[in-house]
Amino acid sequence: MYRNRVKFVVYVVFIIFFSSCENKTINSTKFIENLSNDLDLNLPLVNESLMIFVCKNENIYVTSLRKLHFIYKKKQKDFINFNTFLYGVLNNDLLSEVELKTNSVDTFCLNINIVNEFNGNSINYIIATYCEKSSVKGKFYLKNKLNLNIKQSVIYFLFKNNYYILQNDYLGKYVVIDKN
Repeated sequence: MYRNRVKFVVYVVFIIFFSSCENKTINSTKFIENLSNDLDLNLPLVNESLMIFVCKNENIYVTSLRKLHFIYKKKQKDFINFNTFLYGVLNNDLLSEVELKTNSVDTFCLNINIVNEFNGNSINYIIATYCEKSSVKGKFYLKNKLNLNIKQSVIYFLFKNNYYILQNDYLGKYVVIDKN
């Protein structure tokens, strides 16, 4: 019991002193809790379409919950649970660049125009500008005719504002689901 409290205090101090990207957006604790509960290790790896975005230096790495869970299993003794590990990865620059490169499917840099647009507008403006509505409440599709770097930057900001981002290979679209 005492050991868990010490780990928790160390983790809280870690959160306070370190920050991820220069961007001030962080994923909420509730969002991360939902993410960690959505991990299904029984699915084949190819069926995992939920995209996880991790910022390190000026790069954004695209990975999956499963790959992050594999890293967590190696470092499990240092964390109370997967939630605390995931919070540290998404919001506090926990992983090294080597770990991210090894466990990511894509890497990109943010488009400066999208960064400025995001900083000057609400998330609703970003959704209205870059997404199409679907027939399901809280579900959107990223517009197809966008430049790849713009798409990547938009979905990164949506993810950092607690939206699930999925790649739908059948439709050839990014699916955005509001988890707020």
